[in-house]
Amino acid sequence: MAANIVPARSAGDTGVPTGVLQPGRLHTHNELRAMRLDGLVENVYGPAYVPAGRTVTAAHRALAARAALPEQLRGKVVIGRLSAAWVYGCAGPPDKVAGLLDHRFRTTSQGRCRSAAIHEVTLGPLDAITVAGVPVTTALRTALDIALYVPEEAAVPALVSLAADARLACPLDYIRQALLARSRLPGKRQALERIERVLGRLAER
Repeated sequence: MAANIVPARSAGDTGVPTGVLQPGRLHTHNELRAMRLDGLVENVYGPAYVPAGRTVTAAHRALAARAALPEQLRGKVVIGRLSAAWVYGCAGPPDKVAGLLDHRFRTTSQGRCRSAAIHEVTLGPLDAITVAGVPVTTALRTALDIALYVPEEAAVPALVSLAADARLACPLDYIRQALLARSRLPGKRQALERIERVLGRLAER
């Protein structure tokens, strides 16, 4: 099995391709781990590495998240929730990659996976973008899902970071209005209360 260098580009980059190393034809997983111990590579997440000293970007994180998914799921799911927030640099690395599977296109059971948590959802045409070719929920959809479904202790700091990053254009007013626009949404009141707590935190800064 060897390390495949997967080209990646991120918004606002210099046009110079970056990439992640994965187990493939050049190096085994154990060889990559040994290279990490020798200081030659750094682990991004799961089986994905970058050369030591390279700045890790959203593109690297998106590719690493995809690499952690079972191969049969990589073309079917969108990276979402706290995993998407991590891709954007607004949360720490997830325990498991959150993959969103549009229930309208579900054909067979996906089974269980140690490295991923798969959630069947409804995804609209504007709910995802691609980062280095990897589908990731938009900052707004990411924030909505975090407000609705992620435990409080992880949700609030992630929402603070998402709203505070001007590059993502996802202010809390957008998130609140998007929640208010949805009717019959389970957890809506709790999510709106979370947004108010995040507003309170930002006001204290």
